Amino acid sequence: MKRICILLLCVCALPVMAEVSVLSVTDEDKHSRKEDFYHTFEYFIQQEGHGKAGKCQATRIAPRWFVTAAHCVRDLCQKSCTIQMDLLEGPVSALAGAHHTAKKPIVFVHPQYKPGKKMQIQYDLALIYLDVNRAPKIYYRRAEQDGKPNIAISKRYFLNWLETHRSAKNDYRHALNPSLPPIAVFDNANLLLDRNISVISIFHGVRLVKPNPYPVYYVKDLGHAYTQDFGIQKGMSGSGVMTNTGELIGIISASVGTDLYRNHAKIKHEDLFMFPVFNEKSVNFMKEVMGKDFTQVDQKDAYPYLTSKTQKDFSTLLRIMKQK
Repeated sequence: MKRICILLLCVCALPVMAEVSVLSVTDEDKHSRKEDFYHTFEYFIQQEGHGKAGKCQATRIAPRWFVTAAHCVRDLCQKSCTIQMDLLEGPVSALAGAHHTAKKPIVFVHPQYKPGKKMQIQYDLALIYLDVNRAPKIYYRRAEQDGKPNIAISKRYFLNWLETHRSAKNDYRHALNPSLPPIAVFDNANLLLDRNISVISIFHGVRLVKPNPYPVYYVKDLGHAYTQDFGIQKGMSGSGVMTNTGELIGIISASVGTDLYRNHAKIKHEDLFMFPVFNEKSVNFMKEVMGKDFTQVDQKDAYPYLTSKTQKDFSTLLRIMKQK
């Protein structure tokens, strides 16, 4: 008998975010680079009135829209919250902020996402409306030691610093006006991804690409994809799952641990990375929320361009997941 525990990857922290662009990789044996994630940002959520906060990541899919994990924002933004996107890597950065309320929402959670119910990973999606160019910004220098507060700086200081740090200036330009990746839309079939995938880890302004060496499967009866865990951490939820040829196929959602027992003795443990992809259900949600802005989202069929059909037996995995 297999026992399963699901660990959602949102973690409480102090407020901040960052952004990414389009992939230049054409060799299908290669993985994504850090520069290929100009559309992905670290962001912080601050619940109003209660002092609760969270840290996740978000991926820009249109000029004013980001996709993230629903479990990052559902509870903290049920009434009102503040979202802050951290736009740069390195010692100096800028936070682009926006405020969410019931009357003027900027956070939209997938309506079928119901924590505590079974088979929720496929619905672990949310959208954030944030115009990075027009949003008010806070400029700051990162604290040199963990636990110390960041240091506020003026806009003038920030712009002067960019002039002496050309790489950061180029990154900031990309953050404000990135090239956005196409989303890959999956069909209602069991599929094997014919590409390598990578994700990016962003903590305290340090960006690190994590390549996946394992096969990736989309299971139609689960409505989401999975692979072996390759180093997914708390705080990475909402980060884009990118192919090495430049497509955004999903976002980080959950790490799943499975234990195989025989005669009450554990004989095997397996860690899986499971993530929602873009399919008919998620695309319909995005269309409804984004309205005319959805026409700015570039789309590509996952099959047959990025995937092939598979006859792999998923019955054991389905049985386990349906028990949760």
